Amino acid sequence: MAEWRLWLSLLKLRVVVLLQVTAIAAILAHDIADRQLLRAMFVGNDLARTWAETLETALVVLVGGSLASGGSMAINMWYDRDIDPLMARTDKRPLPSGELAPGAVLVYGIVVCVSGVVVLALLANQLAAAFAAFSALFYVLVYTMWLKRRTPQNIVIGGLAGALSPLIGWTAAGGDPLALLPWAMVAVIFLWTPPHFWALTLARPGEYAQAGVPMLPVTAGEAATRRYVTGYAAALLLTSLATGWQAGLGYPFLAAAVLLGGRFLQLALKLQHTPSKRVAWTLFGYSNIFLFLLFGAMVAAVALTA
Repeated sequence: MAEWRLWLSLLKLRVVVLLQVTAIAAILAHDIADRQLLRAMFVGNDLARTWAETLETALVVLVGGSLASGGSMAINMWYDRDIDPLMARTDKRPLPSGELAPGAVLVYGIVVCVSGVVVLALLANQLAAAFAAFSALFYVLVYTMWLKRRTPQNIVIGGLAGALSPLIGWTAAGGDPLALLPWAMVAVIFLWTPPHFWALTLARPGEYAQAGVPMLPVTAGEAATRRYVTGYAAALLLTSLATGWQAGLGYPFLAAAVLLGGRFLQLALKLQHTPSKRVAWTLFGYSNIFLFLLFGAMVAAVALTA
């Protein structure tokens, strides 16, 4: 593999970009709602952010957020270099394969992460940068270094790091950090993360046990994990509906939430009653699509509820 690809792979861009999409959804939701509010107040659009500003903020958050989050992913790989060789999913990463030096990877991760926070501070605002810095530090210090090897609740608590992405986007657009909608989006991602990740662990059984990491399937067993997945899928559906109701997103969003969340719950129940790697992979794949579609439905609902 070309060296630049090795360095790029440390950032885990597939995961990072999915989270940045949720941040961009929050930017769109904020700016569309802001324009509607100004119209309702009969003050016109002169005080509203322009679409050019919306695009600029989205690009800044995409770059800055990806760097901040990606850098923390690289630091995670540096810290986990002792257990990554023990799992088939991670044994070909640049550090286990010996293609990159640990010290260089640590410096790289720190520089990339700090660069992302600086981009947000200079080109968005300090509050968005602070949330991004907190998210990265939480992922590295709380999840990676403290929780991951100590408790099966690691991914539950640690999921807060990625869940903050919509709040970063919302505040980058100048939104009130105490507003309901961005925190509802945070709650959705927070509840989405455990069943998403546990589906992956069930699709690749035994790997974390071999590495000595107390993931839920290792400590509680796969049957219990499947029940937890179902419980979280149900909570995710209810939270999505509560978000639509409290935020006044309208019946089209509620219908979308029922369809999307219902499919998530259906797959979780199928995994519980007919467990197999194939069903686990199906649920894992759908969980990625679910987040895209649900947040897209949120943005569309904000636009429709003028």
